[in-house]
Amino acid sequence: MIKSVLAVGLLCLVGAAGAQAQFIDISGSTPYIRQYVEENEDNWNKSIIYVFYNNDSCPRCGEAMGLLFNIYQQNYSQELSYFEINYQEQGEFVFTTAYMLNQPLSVVLVRVNDGMGRGYYKIDNPQQWLYDKEFFYQQITTAVNNFLLN
Repeated sequence: MIKSVLAVGLLCLVGAAGAQAQFIDISGSTPYIRQYVEENEDNWNKSIIYVFYNNDSCPRCGEAMGLLFNIYQQNYSQELSYFEINYQEQGEFVFTTAYMLNQPLSVVLVRVNDGMGRGYYKIDNPQQWLYDKEFFYQQITTAVNNFLLN
């Protein structure tokens, strides 16, 4: 009960900070996790940062993706795997349904345990924070750090 209250409180804090992310329990139903964790046995329990984009026009998405990759390299490359995926390409449509993707840019942080997806955070349209790069950095690192704490 206390853990549930703390989780709800944490989600409220994240939402209040503008990170627009919440943990969604999927209990092993994440698509293609095995494909990514089996490529390297070190990934078996390594959670994932997916950066999903589509073919829609998005003037600032490329810049946001560059910053996301830099944040990953500087802070999380030892603890997380990182993949950029055009979710509209043939063969990647499963992601659209699994993560309810419909924006030009979304970041999905997937908890991996024993080679299976256990839950995820989703951040839609992080490019909206590019007006202030420090704010962008804070929003992304706060969301990733909260994800790692859960």
